[in-house]
Amino acid sequence: MTQTCIVAALTLGGLTTVYPFAIMVSGALRSELDESDLDLVPRYFVDDTVLYRKFLETKYNQDVAALNRAHCRAEFSFRDATRPEPLVPRRVDDLTRFLEETQPPRHWQVLGGTHGVRTVPEKLRELRDRLATRYHGDFAAYQREAGVAVTGWNTIIAPPPEWLTQRFDYPRNALYDTYFELLDEAPLAERQLVSLTGCFLQTMIYPVYGQGDTDAYNAAHTVVLRSFEDLTLPQTVPGLDQPRLRDEWLGFVRQELSPSFVLLRGVGDGEYHAYLRRQHGSVEDLNRMWSRSFGSFEEIRLPAGQWLSGAERTDYQEFLTAQAPEAYRLTGPEYAWRAWLRRQYPTVADLSAAHQADYTGFDTVRLPVDHLELAYTLDHASGLRRTYASRNFTNVLRELVLRGGAFANTVVLCVLSICVALLVNPLAAYSLSRFRLRGTYKILLFMMATMAFPPMVTMIPAFILLRKLHMLNTYAALIIPFAADGYMIFLLKGFFDSIPRELYEAAMLEGASEFRMFFQVTMALSKPILAVVALGAFNAAYAMFLYALIVCPKQNMWVLSVWLYQWQQTASTSGVFASVILASIPTLLVFVSCQTVIMRGIVVPVEK
Repeated sequence: MTQTCIVAALTLGGLTTVYPFAIMVSGALRSELDESDLDLVPRYFVDDTVLYRKFLETKYNQDVAALNRAHCRAEFSFRDATRPEPLVPRRVDDLTRFLEETQPPRHWQVLGGTHGVRTVPEKLRELRDRLATRYHGDFAAYQREAGVAVTGWNTIIAPPPEWLTQRFDYPRNALYDTYFELLDEAPLAERQLVSLTGCFLQTMIYPVYGQGDTDAYNAAHTVVLRSFEDLTLPQTVPGLDQPRLRDEWLGFVRQELSPSFVLLRGVGDGEYHAYLRRQHGSVEDLNRMWSRSFGSFEEIRLPAGQWLSGAERTDYQEFLTAQAPEAYRLTGPEYAWRAWLRRQYPTVADLSAAHQADYTGFDTVRLPVDHLELAYTLDHASGLRRTYASRNFTNVLRELVLRGGAFANTVVLCVLSICVALLVNPLAAYSLSRFRLRGTYKILLFMMATMAFPPMVTMIPAFILLRKLHMLNTYAALIIPFAADGYMIFLLKGFFDSIPRELYEAAMLEGASEFRMFFQVTMALSKPILAVVALGAFNAAYAMFLYALIVCPKQNMWVLSVWLYQWQQTASTSGVFASVILASIPTLLVFVSCQTVIMRGIVVPVEK
């Protein structure tokens, strides 16, 4: 009975140790969306709705505002993202055909998975890899050409282009060239389509009327809405019978929207030519400002929806402001989608039947991007689950092994520390044991006395000494101060004393030198205690943190523990869990493979 109680108590104690570790492993498989959950199995492994939300989190770069713009909704977080029910395959097929046939221009799309708050998504990793390959790993060359102030490949970010705003423009450099390459290769479901209606809601409607009910909006407008999801931005300016909406529409087009999404009806190229002559005087001056090579003003055409940049965009924006509002006509994915639907379906009734919806007109049909995203998630569920489960571990390994030197530094430090410890400490112990020096025990007492002082006390003097010797940020600074260990010398001396003296006398009769006796007699017979010394040196070197941070602050000399500390400042909680798990693997392997040595390390000091 007693034995059963003891076994039960030990089992319960083991479970209380295993459970927190299991929670940490589970946490390493998550992202910001579900990192606060405490269930042992992440829900996205078994729940397609949660998996769909994680896909949205990645696609919209962890920015719920971007999700709301694309879906024209007012979700508060990705955890609350609405799953379309039911999934209508015809909507998915139509949207896929529309995108494949129309080939939307780049400034109508944003690549998902290229930016994150603390988690590095897959597309951003691919972007960094391609840039590194393009410049053959020469980061200085990339800095010179791109003109960016980043410190390494792992610090490159790709903020999502804000195509719809007047304030956004992008430089023509390798970063955006690579970004567009990835955009062109990405599956359709991983590309965000800009939404003028969503942008209109976020910039002109929600700040004034709120994101909840539509009572305040309906009180100020002539057209009553059941919810803001029923609002679609008209392609042309609303009539005078809707004065409030007309003012908001004009304010959005003239003050917020990029002119690349505004066309002109009933305005000839000649009027634009006349305006440009007044602005620039000669076509040579215009070419210099626009960085173009026109032979005359007559070669210039009114913009037809292409991306405008720099002085060209400024001139067109000013020309737009001088035109009558009725001349404006918006362009974008949603308007091209409705035009495509008109060509595919004779009537709204046919479209409603095919899409299982109750449309009141073609102008009210929104892009079914949520159906496309859900269909993609369900079709690629197993692959997405593997990607999300391994993401944090992949990021840690890449940053630690491929993009940084912490792993290599730690390996070198551990190997050198073990070699030095196995040479210096046995030599000191051998001299004390073999030659019976006068004051041996006083020397041992002096060595053991160093254990009375906390290591932190010696760090500052050691730092000052190493700085004067110009040894900071070197392996020598990490190894030499710990080459001799008073306790290990004391332990080794006791073990060496047990070796029969007759062996040394016999070796001397054979003409063996002192060094030969040291290596072939003493060291050969002391493998158990040497293993204990090596294990202690490994543990000390592998766990070194504060001292390593003080004497080797440069990034190229960081060891694993220092890298982990720096990583935790920028990584998500899940990323921290993954880094701790991976960092514990070497010590776990040492424990499993060296259990006999570890037990001997406990028994031998007691025996001596």
